[in-house]
Amino acid sequence: MPEEFVVEHDGARCMDQRGDGACVALDPITKLCTIYEIRPQTCRDFTRGESLCRKVLGKPSS
Repeated sequence: MPEEFVVEHDGARCMDQRGDGACVALDPITKLCTIYEIRPQTCRDFTRGESLCRKVLGKPSS
């Protein structure tokens, strides 16, 4: 995990977020992950296209 993407909250290391809640590894223009090949397990478990994902990407729900 690139250190520039990591922050510490209450002693726990985690991925940082932008002010709008988007992951700092998400390219704001292409909406693609810039660390896809080395993304953490939490990201691997996240289902792209689910309602939270669409909300973050600014897309309407089906």
